[in-house]
Amino acid sequence: MILGSILNPVNSSMIAVALIPIGVSFGASPAATAWLVSGLYVATAVGQPVVGRLVDIFGPRRLYLAGAALVGIAGLLGAFAPSLAVLVVARVVLGFGTCAGYPAAMYLIRRESERTGRDTQSGILTVLSISTQTIAVIGPTLGGLLIGAGGWHLIFSINIPLSLACLALGALRLPRSTVRKGQAKAIDFAGIALFAAMLVTLLLFLMSPGAGRWYLPVLAVAAGAGLAVRELRVRDPFIDLRVLGGNGPLLATYGRTVLTYTVAYSVLYGFTQWLEEGRGLSASVTGLVLLPLSLTGIVAAAVTGRRAEIRGKLLVGTIAMLGGCALLLVANPGSAIWLFVVIAVLQGVPQGLNSLANQNALYQQADPARIGASAGLLRTFGYLGAMIASAANGAFFRAGARTGGLHHLAWFLLVVAGVLLVATIADPSLRFRRKDEQVAATTIDDNTALVLIDLQNGVMGAPATPHSASDVLARSVELADTFRAHGAPVVLVRVSRAPDGADWVPGRTAVGGRTGNGTPPEGWDQIVDDLAGHPEDLIVTKRNWGAFYGTDLDLQLRRRGVTQIVLGGVATSIGVESTARAAYEHGYHVTLATDAMSDVDADAHHNSVERIFPRLGETATTAEIIELFRKSRN
Repeated sequence: MILGSILNPVNSSMIAVALIPIGVSFGASPAATAWLVSGLYVATAVGQPVVGRLVDIFGPRRLYLAGAALVGIAGLLGAFAPSLAVLVVARVVLGFGTCAGYPAAMYLIRRESERTGRDTQSGILTVLSISTQTIAVIGPTLGGLLIGAGGWHLIFSINIPLSLACLALGALRLPRSTVRKGQAKAIDFAGIALFAAMLVTLLLFLMSPGAGRWYLPVLAVAAGAGLAVRELRVRDPFIDLRVLGGNGPLLATYGRTVLTYTVAYSVLYGFTQWLEEGRGLSASVTGLVLLPLSLTGIVAAAVTGRRAEIRGKLLVGTIAMLGGCALLLVANPGSAIWLFVVIAVLQGVPQGLNSLANQNALYQQADPARIGASAGLLRTFGYLGAMIASAANGAFFRAGARTGGLHHLAWFLLVVAGVLLVATIADPSLRFRRKDEQVAATTIDDNTALVLIDLQNGVMGAPATPHSASDVLARSVELADTFRAHGAPVVLVRVSRAPDGADWVPGRTAVGGRTGNGTPPEGWDQIVDDLAGHPEDLIVTKRNWGAFYGTDLDLQLRRRGVTQIVLGGVATSIGVESTARAAYEHGYHVTLATDAMSDVDADAHHNSVERIFPRLGETATTAEIIELFRKSRN
């Protein structure tokens, strides 16, 4: 996982110290060699979420091996490139080849968590963060050493042994995945095409913004609008906008990633070029000056990695970022080397802390069924920040990497870092996210019933987040099948009312299946077909949020000797939470299947899961509950 994940950042960063030697070799201008950076970024930004979605559908093995092969091909092509154009093509191929590593790693970590029943994988995530995020700053040092040893060609040919190692390890170690019949039909090719068109036109504009290129943002907006219309209509979209739009914390994480990478890559490329051109240092010496940046990032991530807290990491990292940007204002050709080392140390802190915090936040916030695509989007937003950084460097170093341009770049970065600090302080989801408070499920006793809330026709069509309605239903079906197979009670709770509304609570605001004239559509209160049709199941009809008040649920459970209930359904903060509170007050042992429930608002879902449910019972994923259930029956 680590080897596949580092291919992209190491290639992204090694090129920083090679731009000037390559330009000299081919007689190319800085504007021309910038395509070596931009080509990989565009390919990666488009490819990461696409490949990530394919990983979600087909599993990691096929995509990982195909990507590793492309990396080797790109290494050969770049090592023997006869022209700058061929070199750019090699970088584009390299960008697509490195897309599979990180989404595959996040997919495997999530699936291993579900398999072992351990929800927290902070140690593994820390190692992954250290390897993927800090390798980006080891890259210039490694690139400088390779150039000093054998010229810039080595930064391409190094990919050949890396590719072979990935192919060997991937073939030996990655699990095989079974592709179900018709699974390929779930790929939203039109959505992928519109996403690619939107991103490519936007990135092309950012690479060289100007009034003469006005048509590019127009095309980006048009493609984005088409993408939105498409994704809201299809059954299995490439990007589930309903879930993503309702997941405010995840969107905030993507926003922080853009800001973090804007500063990180502006420093990585802008400061590096200034050290070589403005200060007159060689590529090898520049790489050594930047070495403390990588070491600081590694130490910062390693020391704090096992702490679940996210907001503190972001605050400390962003404050250090502000300090490093401020010192750029006093850097000049006569400055001592120690000043550059201090700048590198300060910029290394956010490399370790901010990247780790955003990655851990995504792991908690993303829908497990789309973890590959979500991880890919994280990288996409990171490269969007990198493209903004590239545009900023091009604007401020238009006449070369001079000291005046460096100072203007520093002012720009201070503004970006300031916005990041304000966004971190103002984000309420960072203050409430305390996964360590949850009580993990440890047992399923012999007298357990499954209770599923409001999985009915008039409810399942509503927007759901952070888990889509289809995912909640699939996991609920899996739980129900397991309970039925072992003769355990399954209770399906639905909300309904008389046709004339006489049994509806007076004064209540209408919810669920009502239409504008107050008449619900036909069949709105019927359990969905995927769960219906089992005569042994108990059907409980309620008129309120909770399933206990005004129903015979407690009576039915007591008659069957039930002492523990497993809860799932929608909405997390309404029907599920109300039922969980009542179950706790009735003396039941409550276990909540947190990935088999969802809400219309992500913050409401997380508030219930992380702040309310730990006081009412235990929490677990569907896979964990099924594993515990089977163990209890063996």
